[in-house]
Amino acid sequence: MDFVTLPGKIVTGRLGAALSRFLPATPIWEREWDICCVLDGCRLDLMREVATAGHEALPDPETVGSLWSVGSQSAEWMDRTFDPQYREVMSRTAYVTGNPFSSQPCDHLLVTSDDVLPLTSDDFAVFHEAWRDDWVDDDISTIPPEPLTDAAIAIWNERETLGVDRVIVHYMQPHAPFRSRAEWFFGSADIEHWGQFADGNGDDDDLDIEDLLPEEREALEALAEAEAEDDGDSTNDPWLRLRDGDLSFEAVWGAYRDNLEWVLDDLVRLLTNCDGTVAMTSDHGNGLGEFGVWSHPPGTPVPAIRRVPWVVRKGQDLGTADPVLPDGIHETDTSDSDDIDSRLEALGYR
Repeated sequence: MDFVTLPGKIVTGRLGAALSRFLPATPIWEREWDICCVLDGCRLDLMREVATAGHEALPDPETVGSLWSVGSQSAEWMDRTFDPQYREVMSRTAYVTGNPFSSQPCDHLLVTSDDVLPLTSDDFAVFHEAWRDDWVDDDISTIPPEPLTDAAIAIWNERETLGVDRVIVHYMQPHAPFRSRAEWFFGSADIEHWGQFADGNGDDDDLDIEDLLPEEREALEALAEAEAEDDGDSTNDPWLRLRDGDLSFEAVWGAYRDNLEWVLDDLVRLLTNCDGTVAMTSDHGNGLGEFGVWSHPPGTPVPAIRRVPWVVRKGQDLGTADPVLPDGIHETDTSDSDDIDSRLEALGYR
């Protein structure tokens, strides 16, 4: 028996998933905000480190608070954040997301239900999956923060005609891949870590290639080709490569921090073009070996993964940006109460 890896297997197994349910998690709906920026995979200590360095998007480090996330992985976070019990407030909320989990059923994850994912436009006042149109496959395969910020500003400016009270913006950074270390990643294969092709346990018997979209099939092929070139030992997860000694802590942490600064730099645009209360948080952190856990497996109760930042800033619209609404989002006259009633009726509230 390998006693070195045993704690991690316990924490990330069924026992860990059961314990995870008892953590004092706080849904973002229980906090006050007008715009909530979800910085995917951001550790609390990383946020405080960047605040200490004086980044203009952040307050003094002592005012960088925290909360216990409802999940330790993006699909788990979505499943619990957008639970049917929150349908009424969701019907007045815009969700702008760069995370492809929004389109995945994720029934292979034991910690998710069958009631939430995949998300649809019926779940929100406005639902914009920015990753569908703004994904880039240049040096790294990801969605940069700029199109999400543009969409959030445009929606906030038209919130009255769109029937929107709140906006959630789900950025992909500081989640890998890291812009400063493109050589660590290959093609679109990192999509695999968002649950497109595997359940994390090596059991992909239920995968039906015919059910994949063309871009998903290309990503899978890119993953297979890259793994074949590296004799099957390659992985896109820098946290597992750090665990295995392939990468140094200093290199991974530096690239991780640079990815956070990437999204925070663009958040300055949001803070200076939107009036209201702007919150910054994360769906989960990343394990660095705490309790033997690395990366961010679902159903994990480890504090380093589940205790995430909570930062509140006051936005001020200085009018320095005026982006247009994304294609497919149309302004509607919400002055007619019949429209609101019919929407609530469709959600079971009338």
